[in-house]
Amino acid sequence: MVFSSPVFLFLFLPLCIITYFIVSIFKNQKANNICLLIFSIMFYAYGSFDFLPILLISIVINYYLSQTYSRLRIKKKKKLYFIISIVFNVLLLFVYKYLNLFSGLLLGVEHATKIRLPIGISFYTFQVISYHIDVYRKTVKRSDSVIDFSLFTMLFPQLIAGPIVRYSDIVDRLKKRTTNLDNVSSGLIRFMVGFSKKILFANALGNIADIAFGNLDKFVLGFVLSVFCIICYTIQIYLDFSAYSDMAIGIGMIFGFEFPENFNQPFSSRSLTEFWKRWHITLSSFFSDYVYKPLGGSRKGLFRTCINLIIVFALSGFWHGANFNYLIWGLYNGLFLVIERVITTKTKFRFDKPILLIYANIVWVIGMILFRFDNFNTFLLYINGLFSVPKLNYNTRWLLQEIFNPYFYACFIISILYLTPFFDKIYSTFLKTRLGTVVIYVVVILTFVYGIMEMLTNGFNPFIYFRF
Repeated sequence: MVFSSPVFLFLFLPLCIITYFIVSIFKNQKANNICLLIFSIMFYAYGSFDFLPILLISIVINYYLSQTYSRLRIKKKKKLYFIISIVFNVLLLFVYKYLNLFSGLLLGVEHATKIRLPIGISFYTFQVISYHIDVYRKTVKRSDSVIDFSLFTMLFPQLIAGPIVRYSDIVDRLKKRTTNLDNVSSGLIRFMVGFSKKILFANALGNIADIAFGNLDKFVLGFVLSVFCIICYTIQIYLDFSAYSDMAIGIGMIFGFEFPENFNQPFSSRSLTEFWKRWHITLSSFFSDYVYKPLGGSRKGLFRTCINLIIVFALSGFWHGANFNYLIWGLYNGLFLVIERVITTKTKFRFDKPILLIYANIVWVIGMILFRFDNFNTFLLYINGLFSVPKLNYNTRWLLQEIFNPYFYACFIISILYLTPFFDKIYSTFLKTRLGTVVIYVVVILTFVYGIMEMLTNGFNPFIYFRF
């Protein structure tokens, strides 16, 4: 079940909200949590029923392990159970996400395993790993409620594609939270904004990218079209994933939770280092706190810092998918972070000039070529088209017809504005007055209604990060 599907919008979410607020009348937090847990189980079962037992068994095992090592007084035994908990989750992720790839490399493609990837496993395993590390470090107290721990692990708004929520982010809200009209209205508006961003804009740009890159053997795009289409794909990735985060955060607000922000105007960055502080923030902070800093961070000299950055971004790239193009993409990003770190350490140059916006965005867009093409042959076809003279044929005319559509013009311009602080400034300005707030709400609601019409006309399009 996805947020942009009719069954979620017209059945699941209204039923969940109504049921939750009926249960809330009794002012029993445990009952509220049980209610959300039941709906979270239903949410996951609808889209991935075969893998529901794996998720539930994982929750039971992780809960037992955390209870065990957090109570032990003998340090060696405590550490042993903690290591077992980390290894268990890493192995779970490896078997379901990476075993097919490595078995194919060792045994040949024809003998490779054919294990299907459970939805959301990349996200909920990272959440549980962060929980174990924080409990072991005693930065957060263990959960003594299996219901609360289960809800933390599989709370449906962020279960499938994040944000990656840490236990410390929501522990207080699991124990006590209140909902009011302001939270509900703000949450619904945030959800509507994300929905419209996904349906109206991310899908429009994604359509151009899919037409161009899905038929590269039939196109000779030339430099201008090749660059334009990869820019469309880059913007689609941002709008699609940030839209999901908006919707997840909005739903969380309705039920009294405050999920961490996942994006902060990344295309306003002046370096790739800054870009990664603004892009997929919860993933970046996970690797920073649980990999980069334990490796020594930037405390052990420039050379060690550079090695640590490469390791972190290799892992970050490979986390996105079981294919070597993601690993190369991660290393590509890591390399630029190393270059920037060396420059700032060895010289007086600082990446703080506005002109460097161009540099950061060009580097990111080039990286998206590696991210998009998980097949070497299609990658070569794209590179060949990039440096070829474009050929006008039936397929190219089809693509140009889609690009020169007035509706696409409007979507593209608005999408570009989404990359800037433009909408955030308008939003914050209008909210300062009651009339401005009403105007914002009316515009968002009307756009949301139009988005629903588009969804019902064209069918829903899954969020792109579901595949990772």
